Amino acid sequence: MRNNDIIPDTIIVTEHEDTYTAGIHFNSENEKNYSVPIIKVERGGALTYHGRGQIVFYFIFKLNERGFNVKDLILKIQDSVNLTLSDYGLKSEGRLFKETGVWTNGRKICSIGLALKGFSTLHGIAVNVNTDLKKFSYINPCDFDPNIMTSIEHEIGRKVQTDEFITKFLNNFSNAISDKIISRECQINK
Repeated sequence: MRNNDIIPDTIIVTEHEDTYTAGIHFNSENEKNYSVPIIKVERGGALTYHGRGQIVFYFIFKLNERGFNVKDLILKIQDSVNLTLSDYGLKSEGRLFKETGVWTNGRKICSIGLALKGFSTLHGIAVNVNTDLKKFSYINPCDFDPNIMTSIEHEIGRKVQTDEFITKFLNNFSNAISDKIISRECQINK
């Protein structure tokens, strides 16, 4: 729909029920080693977990109209996550290649996996805000030891209001892409 200009650039924000997904870099020979069902998707990256307390942002952007490529988008996303995390007193850094995502205190707090169809992106990022980190123990997230994963709650010692985090991130991302996110339609299912 985005490639055909039926919809504008869109960001979908959600929290999933417990789900384990495998991107295109997942080694399916290892699938038999996991006791949880794994859903294969076309995003980049390997195996990861999604669940409550983790905010997922899906980016549906027509990149050729914005004048940047997927790597540019990833860097803008990473910078926006870093800036948002700094509001919670966390120093973080974006990384590329094997460690793609955002890291704080040597642990991964945000996973990034994008795909491209035509000129439009799909999939996005998963930020561990108040995530139950034990859920990563059933897999090797992004081919790492499960203990590499962290959350804002774990790092600062208290729960974070997810709506507050979402608003901060969207404002920072809006500034990073020099765009105004004028409206935000949100449906929260609890």
